[in-house]
Amino acid sequence: HPPPCGGRARAAAAGGWVALAAALAAAAGAPGSLGAQESGADTLRLTLSDALEMAEGANPTYRQAARALELNGAEMRQTWADRILPRASLTLFNTAFTGNRQRVAVDNFGNPIQNPQAEWTYFSSTSQQLSLVWAFQGRSLLHAYRRQRILNEAREVDAERALTDLQLAVRRAYMDALEQRDLLEAEEELVEARRIDLEVAERLFSLALRTRVDVLNAELALQQQQMQHGRQRAAFQRALLALRTQLGLEGPEALALEAEPLPIFDPSGLDAEALVERARRNHPEVRRSDVDVRASSLELAAASDSWWPQVAAGIDVYRRSQRLNTGSLFEVGIDDPLDSRFFIQFSLPMFNNYFQNRLQQEQARIQLENDRDRERETRLRIEERVRSALLELRSQWAALDIAERSAGIAAEALELAREQYRLGTRSFEDLRAAFEQEAATRRQVIEARHSFVDALLTLEEAVGAPVRPAALR
Repeated sequence: HPPPCGGRARAAAAGGWVALAAALAAAAGAPGSLGAQESGADTLRLTLSDALEMAEGANPTYRQAARALELNGAEMRQTWADRILPRASLTLFNTAFTGNRQRVAVDNFGNPIQNPQAEWTYFSSTSQQLSLVWAFQGRSLLHAYRRQRILNEAREVDAERALTDLQLAVRRAYMDALEQRDLLEAEEELVEARRIDLEVAERLFSLALRTRVDVLNAELALQQQQMQHGRQRAAFQRALLALRTQLGLEGPEALALEAEPLPIFDPSGLDAEALVERARRNHPEVRRSDVDVRASSLELAAASDSWWPQVAAGIDVYRRSQRLNTGSLFEVGIDDPLDSRFFIQFSLPMFNNYFQNRLQQEQARIQLENDRDRERETRLRIEERVRSALLELRSQWAALDIAERSAGIAAEALELAREQYRLGTRSFEDLRAAFEQEAATRRQVIEARHSFVDALLTLEEAVGAPVRPAALR
């Protein structure tokens, strides 16, 4: 094509830019865009609060931990019935038919003699009996109650920890899916930008202002960007699959995530010492370690009960009918006399299994010392995690600031590079370098924003409580 005059060239180039702008506007509303794909009739739209509520009701791991709490009431009632209150037993009907033959008898002095009438004797009996027995050793009743209370508290702490872990996992999965979606939208915008650049190169080539090499390089850049777009779409789908697993979601419906404002704020106002103190009070791992220490202390006290006397007291009330042959068989014996018996018994088992008792006491003492060391180790580890997470959060805040300023510089540089390329003062290789730099900084801003959120979630996990401002919760 012969090179046109300067005025005609500028007019043609201006017309090309207008056409390309119209093409970009049409592409933004194309039916293949991400928004169109998430608006199907069989799509489940979720906010973060919806996701948290759904996971609490459907996540299998958390449901198992929460279901364990149902044992607390039943086990406490069983402890009262079997370990603290007197044990009751009731026999309403006990009938028997017995045959007896005694070959040896005793004389008046209690000496065994040959029974002169060694014949079979048959008799029957029917009885009803009510017994109440109360047995304890030292403080065993109090220890049984406290042991069950500690076990119930341990289950409550475990369930609370499972819920906290689930909420953090859902928040991470949701935010990761949002990050991948933001990156996918950025890649879509970059694909459209590369397509416009290709059309500009073709337009300039048609005006004999550029060579075929520029067109081929622009087409290559578009192909490379489309490949990156495909990889990012797969990453977004994997993030949605991970979120579905955390939600415990079954079914063929697709997920569409509502936009969630990211909790981004200046963390310079967070005090490390205050956060460490909150973690020492509220973190589930610290609370669980404290429960373990109290349980070991109780077991040591219970092991010392072997030195206390055993006490058993009870009362029996019974009615029994007994006659020869079958006279009392199946006889309820209402007219028979009612008998009762009260008993109390003391025993000193301290010398029974003496070395076994001493071994149990030493084992309980060592277990208590080990649990105390583990509690101290937990507190040190939690403090390290809090301080490290706070440092990471502040580092991510600084990185986000740099990334945003870099993105602004790169966007301005790309705009100038495009203008210079259109005027012929810059080669396509230089323009492509500006492309890549602007695309990299655009991705860095998205990743930096979500890295800050991830660091915030890590800090809240270490503290065991929210640390963000109330307006961002």
